[in-house]
Amino acid sequence: MKKYRKYLGILTIATILSGTVNFPFSSLAAETNGEMERITEKVDPTKPVADELILAVIGDYGGCGVGNCEGEQQVADMVHSWNPDYILTVGDNTYQRGLPEEVEKAQEAYIEDIKAGKFFPIMGNHDYGNGCTMESVQPSIDKFGVPVSYVAGFGNGLVDFVNPDANCNKSTGEQMPPIYDAYKNTVDNSQAEWVIVGEHQPVYSSGKAGNNFDRSWVMTPGVDLILAGHDHHAEHIETKDGYNIVISGNGGNGTTPIFSPVDGSLFRDDKNLGAVRLTVRKEELKVEYLTLSGKDQYEFTLKKDKATGKAYIADRMEWVDPNPNPGVKPVPNKYSVSMDFDDTTAPDGLSYQNYQDGPVSEVTIDGRKALQLEKNPMGGGNHAYLFVDDKSILGGPYHAKVTIEYRSPKSGSFSLQYESADSGSAYQKSQSINITSDEINQWKTATLEIPDIKFTNRQNNGADMRLLAANNLPLLIGSMKLEIVPDEPAKFVSMDFDSEPNGLTWIPYESGPAHEIIIDGRTVLQVDKNMFNQGNNLYLSVDDRYIYGGPYNSRATIEYRSPVAGTFTLQYESAETGAAYQPAQKVTIKEEDINKWQTVTIDMPQAKFTNRQNGNADFRIVGAKNLPFIIGSMKIEIVDGKSESNKLAMEAVVKAQELAGAVLDKQEKIDAVVNAVNHARALIEELEDGENKFELQVRLTIVSAKVNQAQEVLNLKLAKEAVGQAEQSPSEESIEKAQQAVDQLADGTDKNTLLERLLIVKTIVQAEQVINTLLDSRLESAAEVDNDLVTLETANKLVEQIPNNQRGILTENLQKAEDKIVNEMKSILGQKNNGKPERLKETWLNLLITNTIHQLDGQAKTDVNKIHQSLMKIVKEHATGSEVRETIEKLISKD
Repeated sequence: MKKYRKYLGILTIATILSGTVNFPFSSLAAETNGEMERITEKVDPTKPVADELILAVIGDYGGCGVGNCEGEQQVADMVHSWNPDYILTVGDNTYQRGLPEEVEKAQEAYIEDIKAGKFFPIMGNHDYGNGCTMESVQPSIDKFGVPVSYVAGFGNGLVDFVNPDANCNKSTGEQMPPIYDAYKNTVDNSQAEWVIVGEHQPVYSSGKAGNNFDRSWVMTPGVDLILAGHDHHAEHIETKDGYNIVISGNGGNGTTPIFSPVDGSLFRDDKNLGAVRLTVRKEELKVEYLTLSGKDQYEFTLKKDKATGKAYIADRMEWVDPNPNPGVKPVPNKYSVSMDFDDTTAPDGLSYQNYQDGPVSEVTIDGRKALQLEKNPMGGGNHAYLFVDDKSILGGPYHAKVTIEYRSPKSGSFSLQYESADSGSAYQKSQSINITSDEINQWKTATLEIPDIKFTNRQNNGADMRLLAANNLPLLIGSMKLEIVPDEPAKFVSMDFDSEPNGLTWIPYESGPAHEIIIDGRTVLQVDKNMFNQGNNLYLSVDDRYIYGGPYNSRATIEYRSPVAGTFTLQYESAETGAAYQPAQKVTIKEEDINKWQTVTIDMPQAKFTNRQNGNADFRIVGAKNLPFIIGSMKIEIVDGKSESNKLAMEAVVKAQELAGAVLDKQEKIDAVVNAVNHARALIEELEDGENKFELQVRLTIVSAKVNQAQEVLNLKLAKEAVGQAEQSPSEESIEKAQQAVDQLADGTDKNTLLERLLIVKTIVQAEQVINTLLDSRLESAAEVDNDLVTLETANKLVEQIPNNQRGILTENLQKAEDKIVNEMKSILGQKNNGKPERLKETWLNLLITNTIHQLDGQAKTDVNKIHQSLMKIVKEHATGSEVRETIEKLISKD
């Protein structure tokens, strides 16, 4: 208890021994000299600042208060194994309502830390009983012996831990909460090396509850690190203003899922319970996220800029997001990105970069700027690597269309390569765009339909897409635009309790009980009292098969009544604010409206449907002060929908889809689908409804992609068969057929492998032809022998390129050809000379020696004397004995 020394004068021995500390306070934001109240001893200037402190950070841990003790105890055991100097919490120390018995049970795992005065909590919504009254939070105050807002100093000036009670202090528009001035003065006047702020609801979060902009006021200059919880996961966020937010909400009471990442999210995990360990030194603050397994999942280190005093990330563990866009149907932040090289404005979410196999340059053509694809120095087609800003579009898959303005100084073709969700390929080729001879040096525009594109920076250099210009086509790009096509939602969903629901249902939940009753002969829904707080909740779910994702401009029509006057509010997930519980307009029930059926229409701009609220609900209705409201019926409409399809074109598309659904293992089947696609495409071109036209084109593109894939599979099968036939029966004719089949394949591993096999077949045929030439030749002079020696060397090199198991009779025939040449050499050398005999050529001597060695058996092959004796009988008049011996020894040692 020594850390709370200044308050011990009012404590009894019995209170201390019970583990409960009574802290005297009179307001939510007690102030001293314009600052928040400091509950620890002031810095002693005569003593040094501590060299190092270990601080543990836990949040949302108090499940033992409602019987969920296992996770809390496991995290507590891990934290205690660190032997931390102090333990900090980020709220929800108790579940569900912060009642005395719940508080007592929830703190059993940390009771010795509380008694020792090393436990510094902040209060969350459950500690407050989901309210903000002194009465509701009193059990926690009594147990911990700290006020709801305070400053605690550690290490004699090393750390100030500032808790401004952000759970119950919210900003409204430009109006700051009552505690703000004291909070800001506290931060501004702190002399500590590090200022750490604790809050419960994070300003930014990728978790289930989402952003809480009404707590943005905690981000004030001088704050080095912000600790938060509320969402039951672990996360590190670096805001655009350079504030580092640590979410440590996985302290024991389960985890909740992560949704689309907020800007600046550098690490996220929703699978593990754990805690955060802070190692604080004067020069640096190290943050480690640890799990129950003891694994250090992630860490980063802060240091201070000496000029500004601002904390910055000096070091960070590399972390690869395993799921950069969680959820079944990710939603882009923007539906269009583009770049135009002749426009003075900056690219809008789409850009390019040079790369080693994709050099590009900006050029001017006829007074207009463009991007030119340069020759690929790595071989293959010319490339241009394209990047989609992750803040604009991330993850996938999406339906997209890409519009490209292009020209070329010569005819050719190009395509777009993208990451495909269907094939799993990072370089899936789109349909090719052909440039004919009559289109040379003309600006043209083409639109590519891509039904399954993903954006995960998977290509070289972190690119999302690349242009591929075949045969080093010097393609020019003037502009490019990528548009995401939203999935078409249902026009509306509804529920009426006298009939089956139409895509809209209510969800029973612990904080949202309700039951069906009969009023005036009709079935309706009565919302019951919420036992956890003073707001009655009705949780509602939209069937994902009807509406999912968003954002959509929507409206809700609610038929309601109430036995008492009051108000209720519809809360929905907002893409605009990032909040999962964005309040819509408030509905008021006046005295004269009691027990009367009323109907109200409520606008929900930029609404999202991602099952983000409690119980996987999409939105809820909250009745203030436990209003017992009644719902008769409800309807959710999407304001911006799509037009109806043309029947004839739709039937043609369906026919093409049906044909493509068969096994496409023969050319005639593939041709049938191609014909159906062409027929459907012709009908679609006649449609006037551009939106519907594009939708059908996308569906056809999916069919075309399947046909292309089937054609590639069939082509590969035929190519393998043709190469196999060439290997079985090598000939120029079989090689030509195999070459034609292989040429139909796209560049890749399969094609390269078949080309390598075919090259061996070509070498076999070539070697066979050369050897046959030797066998058929007539040797009648030394000059003719010399010519055949050159040919023999060529034959040997060819055979050496052929694997042993594929040489067949070639080795035998090659030896016959060699023997034939050697016999002619012997004949020529054995002839009588008129005058001085000619000196023996080195090429002749080498062949005579190697052939002689070949004829010998066993150890004789290395017996120099025996070989020399045999050779001298043949060459004695044309070479000296020492010359022959020297050559023999050289050849044997070389072998």
